[in-house]
Amino acid sequence: MEVEEMDKLLDVFELADVLGRSAETIKKDLKRNPVAVPPRVHLPGTRLLRWRPADVDAWLAEYVIGGE
Repeated sequence: MEVEEMDKLLDVFELADVLGRSAETIKKDLKRNPVAVPPRVHLPGTRLLRWRPADVDAWLAEYVIGGE
């Protein structure tokens, strides 16, 4: 059985690139408007902001207008 390579977690700058927003806006939205940001991964014992690519894709898919 072949072990699949785990997806790399996105940091706030990589997420900003995907969403076409600034990292600062994403950080502000986490506090003031959490629904404007995909669900993030909380790594115990850290304050790191990280996102799984699959979660970002699923979150974006929820907002497709006129999709299939």
